[in-house]
Amino acid sequence: MSVRSAHESRRLTGRAGDIVQATRKLYETKGIAKTTMKNIAEETGVTRELLYYYFSNKEAITNAVIDDYVEDIVESVLVWNEGRSFGDVRGALRSCIQTFRRALYDTNGQPRAMFLVLNELGIREQFAIRAIKETVDCIDAYVVTEYAKHHKIEIELVYEMFCTVIFGLVGLLKLKPDVPDETLMKIVAQTLRLDLNGNKSQTF
Repeated sequence: MSVRSAHESRRLTGRAGDIVQATRKLYETKGIAKTTMKNIAEETGVTRELLYYYFSNKEAITNAVIDDYVEDIVESVLVWNEGRSFGDVRGALRSCIQTFRRALYDTNGQPRAMFLVLNELGIREQFAIRAIKETVDCIDAYVVTEYAKHHKIEIELVYEMFCTVIFGLVGLLKLKPDVPDETLMKIVAQTLRLDLNGNKSQTF
């Protein structure tokens, strides 16, 4: 299975990226049905001709917006991995949970605006499956690979276990959005056999 490196991204840049970001803003404020190609061109500050040069139709832009949402989540994992301190299991897990929560909720504790777009498209569950798969691909390619260079992995079916943990956390937050970070940390620690007190070298 091929996973892109930390320096590769599916996020569009340049003029195409500007169009995607403008479309995200419109979709999240006006809704998809009420957003026209003319609206997108005006919001981006380009002609409709140039808009159609980059994207053949509204569906193509919408697909790029969905890719961008996925990239938000995957990049957050990469940033977390690069910023964590080796050996600080509790600190790394705390920042991981905070990153996870930010992927779903804004600073006011409300579901991120992208969910309005996903709900209107009727693809929220499909998006969740794709986003979790790509997140676990990223964890498997970097976090697990890095850990395996220094330690023996003590659990079986590592990839499947991470899928189970993330799906489970998403489901729990749907049921109890106000569940404390400490509780989420304990769930992950118990599932992945993490030692939060520094008594063992094992991290999962």
